This record gives sequence, C-alpha cells and structure tokens, in this order.
Amino acid sequence: MGFILLINFTQQGDSDDPQSAAVEQFVIGENKVILTMNIDQQVTIERAGQGWRLLPAQRLSNQLIEQMMRTWQQVQGQVLDIEIDRSQQSGLFISMVLADQPNIQLFTLYLLAEQVVVHNHQLDRYFSLPLPMFNQLIPTGLLINQS
Repeated sequence: MGFILLINFTQQGDSDDPQSAAVEQFVIGENKVILTMNIDQQVTIERAGQGWRLLPAQRLSNQLIEQMMRTWQQVQGQVLDIEIDRSQQSGLFISMVLADQPNIQLFTLYLLAEQVVVHNHQLDRYFSLPLPMFNQLIPTGLLINQS
C-alpha cells in the first residue's frame, strides 16, 4: 500500500510543479548543430569548413561571429506561459537549418523592456532570456537598422 502511495505522490509532483516550469531549457534544442541561419532576411550565416561565412560580407570579426553562433547553440531560457500578439509586437525573424532536422526551424526574437523573448515556432514555446543576451545573439552592427 505504501508503494502505491509513493507512485501516486511522484506522479502528482511531476504534473504541475512550479519549480519544473522554472527550469531552463535549450532554445533550439540540446546538442543541435546549426548549418545555416538567416536573420530577418538581411543576413545569412552559413557553416564554411570549421568557421562561418557571413553574407553579405561585413566588418564583423570571425571571433565575434563564432561567439554569436556558439551562443545560439548553447542558449537556454526559462519557458514562459505567454503568447505574444505579432500584430502588436515586432520581432526579428530567424530561420535555421539544423544538421539533424529535415525542415527549416523558425524562431522570432522579441526585445521587450525587461527581457529578450524567443519564440520557438516548432515547439510553440516562448523562452525568456536576460536582456544582455540580445547583443550576444545579435551583435551590434550585424543588421542594417540596428543601433
């Protein structure tokens, strides 16, 4: 009888545990390899050997591009239970080709007052990131209209 109660308690704890919602998760997935990324139809970054090629070519250093791509591959955020109205809030549209995915992966990056929110369209999940992460994901000078 005690064993059955233990199983029931364990299953109840998993469903709506507020601490489990606070656990950070990978935005693009764990151990994903980015082959190509397009940012707001302005810039394409593609794997070129062991490095990255930026199209159109820009004055960003190879080290800065490498750091940006590593950040995208490793970034984790807290899952939010929200939905952003795209007609009210503009964001940067990001598309990625990942090595193990047959389809293009789509994301929208929103810069809000207190945080950066990334919408993973495939999972239909919103991830909260600290505001300073924006410049690591989209370095200054990468986009035409970026200040």
